[in-house]
Amino acid sequence: MDAMVTLKDARDYLLNLPRQLDEYLDDDYRRGLNNLLAKFEEFFNVVASVNLRASEDRIIDAAEATEISDYGFVLLLKLVDLMERLDLPHRRKEIEQISLVFARWTIGYNGTINYLEPVVNAIAQLANLMQEKEALLALSDLIADIVDHCSAELKKDQDEGEDFRPWRLLHINRGIVATRTHDLETMKQAFDEFLIYLPREAPGFFAEGMKEMDALDYPQHVRKVMEFYFNKNPSIIVH
Repeated sequence: MDAMVTLKDARDYLLNLPRQLDEYLDDDYRRGLNNLLAKFEEFFNVVASVNLRASEDRIIDAAEATEISDYGFVLLLKLVDLMERLDLPHRRKEIEQISLVFARWTIGYNGTINYLEPVVNAIAQLANLMQEKEALLALSDLIADIVDHCSAELKKDQDEGEDFRPWRLLHINRGIVATRTHDLETMKQAFDEFLIYLPREAPGFFAEGMKEMDALDYPQHVRKVMEFYFNKNPSIIVH
């Protein structure tokens, strides 16, 4: 499946889902899926209404965009859960890609992202498929925007110490993608914010980065940036 980049892509994908999943669904699952997709249809209609108002130069309140975004993410997480119960990991990954469409929409109206897990999973999937510098730079820019628009609650990082918390994985993926761009400014921005948001995690990340420099034979200018950050905070204790 091609990457979903617009709301229409996401809507079309969801409309086709019952037909594609028919062989896996009993009556209860089919009813549950149809109810969920009816709510998605309501969601897309609300989003279309907001987009129309914006096109008429009417102000869209960031709080309103956040509320609508939250509703979309909650529906998406329910659909992800359904794919898990049906043991369809491939479908789950496709559905998680929709979270990036929702994130872009939220960012466009300066809303707040409160649900990060599917977004982080989608970023990791995309990053694994990308080789071209321009694509990696575009993904890096999107991740930077997502970081900026994450809720204050997520930025507090209250689950510090949990390796698989989405806030940590977001910054690790951002650092990896930035490194793979070989673009110095992109790397510096990602690494500076890593130090700000995850100071205790940073030494471990940069130590791993130095290992990758050797293993993957990165260019010298990239190695120098990684080395600078690796040596930047030697006093921080890695937990």
